[in-house]
Amino acid sequence: MNYHVKKIYNNNIILAEDDKMSEVILLGRGIAFQKQIGDLADIDKIDKKFIFESPETYSKYITLLKEVPLNQVELANKIIEQAQMELGVTFHDSIYIGLTDHISYTISRYKTGLTIKNALLWEIKNYYSKEYEAARNSLELIRYYEKIHLSDDEIGFIALHFINAQQNGEEIQQTMAVAEIEHDILNLVKYHYQIELNEDTLNYSRFVTHIRFFARRLLKKEIFMSDDNFLYDQIVMKMPQAKACADKVKDYFIKKYDIAISQEEMIYFMLHINRVAERERKDSKR
Repeated sequence: MNYHVKKIYNNNIILAEDDKMSEVILLGRGIAFQKQIGDLADIDKIDKKFIFESPETYSKYITLLKEVPLNQVELANKIIEQAQMELGVTFHDSIYIGLTDHISYTISRYKTGLTIKNALLWEIKNYYSKEYEAARNSLELIRYYEKIHLSDDEIGFIALHFINAQQNGEEIQQTMAVAEIEHDILNLVKYHYQIELNEDTLNYSRFVTHIRFFARRLLKKEIFMSDDNFLYDQIVMKMPQAKACADKVKDYFIKKYDIAISQEEMIYFMLHINRVAERERKDSKR
């Protein structure tokens, strides 16, 4: 396949046109050196080719490439390719923008000593273990190429990019179904406790994220079926109101989806419901 130079962005990035008249972004060190519009690109200098379906995605990526050092762009590409192989998936194009920008920002933060805690780390690790392990392996690539050691919090952030890049291609029906489940469960909690939930709190964000993760797994029929009787009994004893509310959630899934969620899933719902609702009740009494 031949590529004719159509536009030069910098010494390492060009917009080219292939033999089928399709536009493609070509990355490679010195790929644009001494080139003119209409020249053939040097095939042996091409490190990566990108064909974006969306003009908006294409425009954002070009802007990003002008701001991020090429070695960090290449590192992000290596991370994406490795994760796709490990997970057996093809990510949505948007990951090349989101993850590249994230990797560059993370490296910059590390050098200035700024660290950020990942509030959703537990949920990501437990509900998306495959993506979490792929992200853990990504840290090895970052350590090798950038000589920096990042925390487990960063594993969670990278894993979220892997998760979202698989969900961008969701059918609109599934997206709507997830939103409906989220709305219904939040209403169940509000009516059970007769309270309004503060959407600005961390507990609320955690609960919503849990509902969305659960809803997607439910729609894909990836529901945990194991039981932990001892822990379940302990939580029921300590959180009777959360148990009563979680029972309503359980009934909702039985009636609407003909799925009886396990004790393990009930434990997670009780814990989240207790955090988000009991805190609101205490605050309202002050």
